[in-house]
Amino acid sequence: MVFRMVGRVLAVLLLVFAVGARADEARLFTDCRGDKTAAPMVILEAGAFGTSADWQFVLNDLSLGGRVCAYDRAGLGRSPGADKPKDVQSRARQLAELLDQMGETGPVILVGHSNGALYAEAFARMWPTRVAGVVYVNGVGTDALDHPLLVHDLLKEGRLAELAARAERLGLAPIIAPMLIDQMHLSGDAARRKYHSLTCRACVKVARDEDRLLIPGLIAARDLPDDVSAIPVAVISADTNTKSELAMAFHAAQIAPAQRAKYGWILDAPGANHVSPLARDRAYVVAAVNWLRATYAASPDAGVVH
Repeated sequence: MVFRMVGRVLAVLLLVFAVGARADEARLFTDCRGDKTAAPMVILEAGAFGTSADWQFVLNDLSLGGRVCAYDRAGLGRSPGADKPKDVQSRARQLAELLDQMGETGPVILVGHSNGALYAEAFARMWPTRVAGVVYVNGVGTDALDHPLLVHDLLKEGRLAELAARAERLGLAPIIAPMLIDQMHLSGDAARRKYHSLTCRACVKVARDEDRLLIPGLIAARDLPDDVSAIPVAVISADTNTKSELAMAFHAAQIAPAQRAKYGWILDAPGANHVSPLARDRAYVVAAVNWLRATYAASPDAGVVH
């Protein structure tokens, strides 16, 4: 009888452990820093072929003013779930699930870099009450669809993503990855995580598939509810070639969300490039987030500013 009771207890403990293990395995990888304050938590969304490692410097700076978390989307970096859906609405739902797992019930500030801005926009459209503000950092959002030249360029990016996947299969990733890491000035654990994400075959395939779904994702996101005008928006537009027709189309698409928003701030960053706001020029990101923190606290009656 005693042995049977002990056996049952052990069985229950093993079941609890197994369920807990599965829950831990299912949770997306997060890199969270800073203490919780009255300000909304900040969520950092990486761009194409990006992970939480991309935000090494921004995380440190933003953590001085409150809680901030970067995460790896399912199948990327250290996150499990390479077989999970990669369409834009599924990505937004995965973020919602992550926030629920973290116990985050209040509105958050979303910061999306490059293609990551699309996931931030989709989340805001699907759950506007869970969003205190959005920062687009060289962001690709649904306004890109209004510019045929930009759509053509994004389609070309999808073909380049396929080439990146082929390069990985040919064994070139270990040669290319260090150059990209140096360009982003990453070091320590962030550099190691970035190297893994760029040389992990499953991760590269997931990143490629996300890029393939970019244009369909823009179309799908535009069909979502558009009740987001009350959400404050900051846009960081960084381009070294502002005179080209493509660059002007990109800039016009980038600033459109801030122009529509009740509270909007457009930060032009001359001399910056596509990734420098994550490192050298991260002061723009910090300024944008701090403005949204202040806007959430005070809700000033302000229009679009430059």
